[in-house]
Amino acid sequence: MIPTLDKQIEYLKKVGETAEDDIDIAETGLILASLDRPGVSLQKYHHHLEILKLDTAAESHDAKTAEERANSLIEVMWRRHEYRGNDQFYDDLQNVNLMSVIDRRLGLPISLGILYLHAAHSQGWNAEGVNFPAHFLIRVFGENDQVILDPFHKGKVLNAHDLRELVGTISGGSHDLEKWHHAPLGKRAILVRLLNNIKIRCLNASDFDLAMNALKRTIYIDPEKIVHKYELGMLQIHTRSTDEGRKNLIDCLDYMDDNVDSNDADMRKHILGTLKEMRAYQSPNVFEIIKGDIDKGE
Repeated sequence: MIPTLDKQIEYLKKVGETAEDDIDIAETGLILASLDRPGVSLQKYHHHLEILKLDTAAESHDAKTAEERANSLIEVMWRRHEYRGNDQFYDDLQNVNLMSVIDRRLGLPISLGILYLHAAHSQGWNAEGVNFPAHFLIRVFGENDQVILDPFHKGKVLNAHDLRELVGTISGGSHDLEKWHHAPLGKRAILVRLLNNIKIRCLNASDFDLAMNALKRTIYIDPEKIVHKYELGMLQIHTRSTDEGRKNLIDCLDYMDDNVDSNDADMRKHILGTLKEMRAYQSPNVFEIIKGDIDKGE
């Protein structure tokens, strides 16, 4: 099956309308990847996901505890299929394209984590992302316990000491383990974090077209978060796509007007300031629509 662009976008928009628990995180990851590899069939990647499911079932032997389930995942993902973190070329965009990750068995914590979660969920196990700063982890639950795994480092099970060490490595100082460091991360947020990895790498390389593509895909799957459209609008204006950028910023203002509890005062201020700077270069009729908002922002 070679998905067309229309079908890919349609799928992502449906994800944006789908309840959190019903999102197929691995399939969505493949659709996102296929946008950057047009004309490539997904058949072998779907087959590989099925193999991961079957291998995990064969390895788990009806595992009950979190440790048993974690060991099953490590056996399948690392020892059998050799998935590992690409610490040599960490910023390579292939590390966040799920198709390339499957081809090369190399990835970032977030992309590898999606495959670990797929394997766990395929067995009906409770597993979730962990909102650890700058290094995605997963949590696997047993019937009465839980463990945290690091997909980037061969699925290593991390204890509290390991987590504190990891915090210190990332922060370059404090080893304090805060509550939010191990807070759960839902499927939609995981996919957004995957796309954020692409966006950040593209911005660092001044590849604004790819960064804007990542933001457009983020808007499809997470339409309720207006900040994505705000970032896209600001980037479009920065790259001289002023008509599209202005429209997206005005859409943000409309959203905030319709959702008075959105608590986006800083965003509104930045939008109004940007639109004011554009007034000399745009049709007066366009700005007449939002003149009241602009004047309030002074």
